[in-house]
Parts: sequence; structure tokens; C-alpha cells
Amino acid sequence: MAFNHQGQRVARPHVATWADTAVVLAADLGSGRDDPRATSAELFYRALAALPAQARAGRVRVRADAGYFAGQLARAALFVGVEFAIGARRIAPLWRILDGVAADGWTDAIDMTGAQVAVADYCPNWWPAATQLLIRRVRLDLDHGQVSGDPRARRRRTLHPAQRALPLDDLATVAKVDGVFAYSFIVTNLDVSTPAAAAQAEYWYRHRTKVENLFRDTKHGAALRHLPSGHLAVNRAWMWGALLAATTSGWLHHLTARTRDGRLVGHGVRGGQAMIATLRRRLITIPARLVRHARGLTLRLPPGEHLLAEVLARVRALPAPS
Repeated sequence: MAFNHQGQRVARPHVATWADTAVVLAADLGSGRDDPRATSAELFYRALAALPAQARAGRVRVRADAGYFAGQLARAALFVGVEFAIGARRIAPLWRILDGVAADGWTDAIDMTGAQVAVADYCPNWWPAATQLLIRRVRLDLDHGQVSGDPRARRRRTLHPAQRALPLDDLATVAKVDGVFAYSFIVTNLDVSTPAAAAQAEYWYRHRTKVENLFRDTKHGAALRHLPSGHLAVNRAWMWGALLAATTSGWLHHLTARTRDGRLVGHGVRGGQAMIATLRRRLITIPARLVRHARGLTLRLPPGEHLLAEVLARVRALPAPS
């Protein structure tokens, strides 16, 4: 465990999920000081082993943010035939590569206004030989406050180093001439051989942020933001309780929200999936009425109480995973 600047004890879950089903496959609980790159390959192997055999037999890809920018994760994926896309830290060599990208080397990103992508040759030492660099830039609108005047602001770190420390007035001048962009870097062995393939790879990688909905759900719906103890083992059990709640929520969505043509429907924010708090309010904490009649007490359950036995029987009848 570690302590933050307010003196509060904190921990940091590292979670691998099956994105298509919002199911947690593997997780570690580290302190705020732990470097997750050291154990990223082991976490990946555990997650891969937890995938059902039918899923492992298909195309498997792994995407990770810049906190897991490590050659051992890329090599682990390569050794088992898994394609990868990993966010890269904004280090000096990548900025130098960016300066060499031709003006006509950019292509519009998919479903992202003002965004473009480009591909460059970059393979860090001991990374798989097919590794390339995928660059995304997003034009920022200074008139709408998309860049803060504070040089310490988080978005400032995404600007080109030559623009990062400029005051807003100078940035506005640059924006009129060359534009001001936020840059992201991705190292990948996905197919980026054509502009269309590069745009598709970036679009797929961008949706890694779906895991943030799972974190938000476990924090606000399953109390993951309140680790109860100073003992790591206790907090690890608490973390898994929250992650199992999120996984159960995903199972419930996939079991109950499919249409006849196989599409998932719903009104939640996670691809239609309801949040845990919503499920608790609508399915679990539904009030019953205690009625006094003929000197007896009768518990009047809400409509649909007979569904519990029916649904349980259907769940038990599902085939065991192979």
C-alpha cells in the first residue's frame, strides 16, 4: 500500500478484461508506487488462460495504455500469436520521428472530428521486428478553451515540445498558422500498411477506454473506491468482490439483453449495459409490502417474483464452458 499527497492510503488495481463481454479475466492490486510494466506479461498470460477455448481459437488482440509500455508485454503477445497495440510514452525519440512525418502522410481518423493518423518506422530495442509506430493528432480549438493557460495542465503534455510552454496568446498565433495539436503514440504489430488500415487500427485501439466504464462502475456501484484495510490480502479480496460484481453485471446483460438476431440492446452507458447501481435499484432493492390480514402477516412481493426460479433454471441449463 502507498500514501497519496493527502496522507490517504491508496492502491491501484491493474485489470485485464475481455472487451467484447466486459468480463474481468485477471487482476493485480498494486500500490501507487508499483510499476505495472514489470508484471504486465504475467498478467497477460493469466488473462489469456482465462479466456474460453473457443475465444482463444479465434483472433485475439491485446491493447494497453502507456502505463504498460514495455517490451516484455509485446514479446509475450508475440510468443503466443497475439497482435498488440500499446500506448507509448511521449519520449524524445518519438517527437523526433513526428517531425519527420510528411505533410501528406496524414489520413483522417474514423469517427473523431479533427483527428488524423500517420504511420512511421519505429521498433524499440528487443521489441518484435514487425513493430511500427502509429501516431494520432487531434486539432485543438483554443477559442473553446481546449488548452489551459496553466503550463502544468495535463493536456499541455500532449502538445509538441516546442509549443508546450507557450502562453495562450502565442499559442493562438501558432494555431492560426500551423495549428495546435494533441499527439498520441501507439506501438503495434497490427496491419497499418495502408491509410485505411492505419485508421482502423487506431479506431480499435481508441476503444480501449471502455475499461474506464468498468472502473467507474466498480468504484461507484461496488465500493472499489473504499478499500477497507491496511492489509494487502484483505484489500485484494475486496477488489475481487467488486470486479466479480462487474463481471456478473456483464453476464446478466449478455444473458438477458440479446435480440433474436444476436444484437445486444439496452439503455446503459456501457454498450447498452446497465450500471451496477441501476441493477441494484431495479432488480434487487425492489420493496415488498408487509400486509396484516386475518391476524396474520403476508409478505406481498413485487410483480414478477416467479421469474427467479425460472431464470435460475435457465442459467443452470446453460452448457458448461469448454
